[in-house]
Amino acid sequence: MCGIAGAFRFKGEASPINRSALLRISELLKRRGPDGEGFWSSKDDRVALAHRRLAIIDTGPSGAQPMGDKTERWTITFNGEIYNYQELRAELQSLGRVFRTNSDTEVLINAIAEWGEAGLVKLRGMYAFALWDNLKRELWLARDPFGIKPLYVAEAQGTIWFSSQARAMAQCAPVNIDRDAAAIVGFYLWGHVPEPFSWWEGIKSFPAGHVQRLQIGQTSFPPKPFARIQDAYLKRPIIKQQDDTLQQWLRASIRYHLVADVPIGMFLSAGIDSCVIAALAVEQGVKLNTITLAFNEYRGTSYNEAPLAEVMAKTLGTEHATVWINQDDFEGLLDDFFSCMDQPTIDGLNTYLVSHAASKQGIKVALSGLGGDELFGGYPSFRRVGEIATWGRRCSHIPGLQRMLEATSTIFSHSGIQHKAMKLPTYWGSLASAYFLIRALNLEDALDEILDESWVMEGLQKLQTQLALSLSIAGIEESGGTEHAQISALESSWYMRNQLLRDTDWSSMAHGVEVRLPFVDWPLLQQIGPSFNIRTPPSKIDLANCTTKLVEDIRSRNKTGFSTPVKDWIDAGSGVGGNGLKKWAAVVHRNFRTALTTDSAIAPLAVH
Repeated sequence: MCGIAGAFRFKGEASPINRSALLRISELLKRRGPDGEGFWSSKDDRVALAHRRLAIIDTGPSGAQPMGDKTERWTITFNGEIYNYQELRAELQSLGRVFRTNSDTEVLINAIAEWGEAGLVKLRGMYAFALWDNLKRELWLARDPFGIKPLYVAEAQGTIWFSSQARAMAQCAPVNIDRDAAAIVGFYLWGHVPEPFSWWEGIKSFPAGHVQRLQIGQTSFPPKPFARIQDAYLKRPIIKQQDDTLQQWLRASIRYHLVADVPIGMFLSAGIDSCVIAALAVEQGVKLNTITLAFNEYRGTSYNEAPLAEVMAKTLGTEHATVWINQDDFEGLLDDFFSCMDQPTIDGLNTYLVSHAASKQGIKVALSGLGGDELFGGYPSFRRVGEIATWGRRCSHIPGLQRMLEATSTIFSHSGIQHKAMKLPTYWGSLASAYFLIRALNLEDALDEILDESWVMEGLQKLQTQLALSLSIAGIEESGGTEHAQISALESSWYMRNQLLRDTDWSSMAHGVEVRLPFVDWPLLQQIGPSFNIRTPPSKIDLANCTTKLVEDIRSRNKTGFSTPVKDWIDAGSGVGGNGLKKWAAVVHRNFRTALTTDSAIAPLAVH
């Protein structure tokens, strides 16, 4: 796990690469990779690659990057982990490939050299990389199917720039850093900046599951998909499996995610997802260091996960630490939290705090239960989206209903649940629309109260939200797929990718902690995906049944989510009602340029 950056001068008349700008980008990525740095450029200064290293596999000098092969044809800068690199290495050796290191990076180079783009579908891991082919004078860019690892690109003055962080590129590279209306509007709709946009107009997110091969003199080089999430959910014949098949699949994913040359930790909550992962990991003979956050504000409530997590840790025999976070900790870390935030988001504080605590405990790699809700139907959306769509089919022909609800909606706050309820007829026409209604923080008609009208119009036009949502599930229904399968695909492609994965990446890497996600595993999704189209798809009950070590109180516990008492902290820090919110907003304003026009725009930054 690392930070990468680079530049490729693809136009012959382009100016030489600005090395100082690239080195400044690399410096801003230092917290992603505190164990080492590297820089490489081609002899003709056509391409330059930078790397910041967090050493996890082959931790010695031989694993340093940018890394070249012995033929000097290939040079790579790579962020992530290839969990099945040992199997791929053996296969490549049988084909005559010779290795000089024990790193997964060298395996990745040889996989592409041997199999080309077909090598990408063999990878089991999380990754974003840039690979220079000196023979063909071609730069490869690629990103894993889920988008676990970030990659941002920008074109300026005949040069392609790329980086693990958009903010670093915006601060240093000669690219267009005007605010993007789509990003700002998207943030107030969703609570995050939706891909492919970034906060800065000239910088875009490289699409997940795509590869791009950039050549000198090309005028058009669109990325090509090699893996699409919705394809894993297409209805296909399902061979009847034994009852323990799910457990076997999960065991395999966890086994791969445990591959490392450093000790492994675990973010342990009182939820089924993380507890099952911890149990199955321990059953495979791994000594885990588990860590749980606790807050005084949650004592005596269902949100206090520490007691049950401690019982689970004792049951499993892990080396466990409960770390208490208080008001002073929060205020002391707040400026750093926002300075590390790559783009505006309403989330990320929970992972930032637990990663900070893990780093203090000496944990460099940590497993997480993220992705379990998407895979096993843990969100309320799996029920509510279908209910809205069904209600729409039944009620859409009732005369005057839509006009009555629309008229009634005006008496409610645009950010309230009542307003959403009255707007049902606008969104019940499709599953994608119903999903937006459930997940949106604000509906489109609320934006004029927050932003300038010109920003709203431009942003909505660029976002094309309903079309983008529909494309995320294209083909599933046509293949006979169920609503459950479509909702899972939407959650994975939207909420998980744009919010959870992105926030987990920057907030953990800010502390030099690599977070691994056994539920967010491409082979696992390909195995489980088709079963979403049966009458009883896999559920949290099935997940809980994968281990006998699960504490009964955890099995029966209602879902609470991984939350922090941020509202209590804001209120406590204000002294007088309202000042805490403005104090919070002031920190936001110090770290991000915004298009805010009214004080009402402050609320989404703090209340959510």
